[in-house]
Amino acid sequence: MASFDLSRFRELAFGRSTLPDHPLQTVEDAKKMLAGLPAADPDACLAELTNWARSMNETAAFEPARRARILMILDDAARPSWRLMAERYLAPGGRPSERRDGDKAILRALFDSATEFNNGFAIALDEEPGDWIRRNHALLHVRVLRWLGRRLTLSYMLHLSAGAAIWERLHWRHQNAEQLAVARAIVPAFESDRLPSSPRQEYLRALLLELAQPESMRPRLVELAYRITGRIAASVELETARSDAAAFGVVPAGDARPCPLARLPSRPAAAPLYIGTASCLAKLRSLLERDMGRDPAEPDTLFGGAYTLRERFAVLNRLLEHWGMDPPQRRTKRIAMASAARVIHGYEAIAAVAPPWSDAEPGARGKARDLQLMIDDTTTRLKRSQLRAATRQGPARILDASTGGLGLAMRRADAPWAAHGVLVGVLIEPSKEWLLGVVRRVFAAEDELRLGVQVLTTKPRAMVLSTETIRRDSVWEEAMWHEATFKERFKRALLLEPQGAPLRGADVLLPASLASRNSQFEVFIPGGSQRICVTQLRESNEHYQHAAFEPLGTTVGAGMLP
Repeated sequence: MASFDLSRFRELAFGRSTLPDHPLQTVEDAKKMLAGLPAADPDACLAELTNWARSMNETAAFEPARRARILMILDDAARPSWRLMAERYLAPGGRPSERRDGDKAILRALFDSATEFNNGFAIALDEEPGDWIRRNHALLHVRVLRWLGRRLTLSYMLHLSAGAAIWERLHWRHQNAEQLAVARAIVPAFESDRLPSSPRQEYLRALLLELAQPESMRPRLVELAYRITGRIAASVELETARSDAAAFGVVPAGDARPCPLARLPSRPAAAPLYIGTASCLAKLRSLLERDMGRDPAEPDTLFGGAYTLRERFAVLNRLLEHWGMDPPQRRTKRIAMASAARVIHGYEAIAAVAPPWSDAEPGARGKARDLQLMIDDTTTRLKRSQLRAATRQGPARILDASTGGLGLAMRRADAPWAAHGVLVGVLIEPSKEWLLGVVRRVFAAEDELRLGVQVLTTKPRAMVLSTETIRRDSVWEEAMWHEATFKERFKRALLLEPQGAPLRGADVLLPASLASRNSQFEVFIPGGSQRICVTQLRESNEHYQHAAFEPLGTTVGAGMLP
């Protein structure tokens, strides 16, 4: 007869931890819950999983290993829903929305979900570890750093002010992984992952994303840059000793961000880590050369099919520039300012307050001025449109300026429209002249948004184009056609280089989707009209088109004025 095992008896009787007061007490409970999820509704599915993670975070009775194991099951189950929601943001209708960012509400939901899962893994790691936690420290640190990287990416996409807090946690988690000797341990973050990872690689992904200056990228391209870091991080060096391959460094303390070596503080709060990107540049070039012969508008299957090849090429070129040994720097000195300003946004609002070209330039009066008033049915409606634009002016502060740009600060509540590529008009008080610019950088500072604005011109001039260049056969036919199509026929354009009549070749801003290369328009000048031809589209997006034009000739007479 076998001897009695007293140690086993005591383990069973007294050694087991008390079950938490929570519906998901065991791994088996979690698996049963998954079977009841609405698999056909990814939004509800992710919301349900996020709710379970939140309720676990609010329950202190979970033993660390139990908490971590159940969270990993929830985390694995959330991936398909996360992927489907991301695809809906990036490619609504099943095709990449190359020129338009998706629904911000989706990003906010993903950010909230990422926060709960990140908090859950952090709680499990911060409690007194047991044997299971010690055996899985590498995997848990990969998970928590992956969620921190996701939160950082989404905070840039949403222009949130969470970056400083996220960087503090990134530095802390990486240092913790180093102290536990698991920072370089290679593990599969998820069973379905083709590429394994390590805590060091997840930390590097965040460092690399920051070096790409995501505040000056469109939200969908920030996500693409983060996806690319997953392919590149394993070939990037992160060492305590400086090497020839390192062009960047980071002080892993507080909310410090990575930067070029020349900008590292002379008395850092902690020993710097040196980031060597030289060895990853060849891999970036190979990704750039791949699919070069295909149509740039085709979906890019390498990164999920939610982007076009053109977007992949654009982001890879940016990363080669920003991760190279000679990263771009501001070429003009910025002068600190503290001036009050008013800001309007959107093509139509700016066109309504820009001085008419016919009034602004000597000798350019007459019928062009008449048409400027007719574009709004009546002169009183034109005045009302200018008044409405004035009521949309948001109070702002000019923080700094250079020869080509401005730094603005606005309350977040006054700038819900702020996004990369938006046209803005800025009036620096007490001046009465509106300058025209485009938002190139957006980042948050507490309850303010900081906008980096590229100035396109300090003297925009509004002129009227006719999109119809074919004469009608009779006065009656012309009058009937004109009555039905007046607003479609005449469009405002913004001349970037004020000049007299007749027009010379110059740059002009047009409403979105109005023109293509070789499009022709009629411009009304004193004594007749002038035809111009678009020779180049410098930029075309959902907000406006930036085109270069050349004059084709001048017609003496009434032209096409009704």
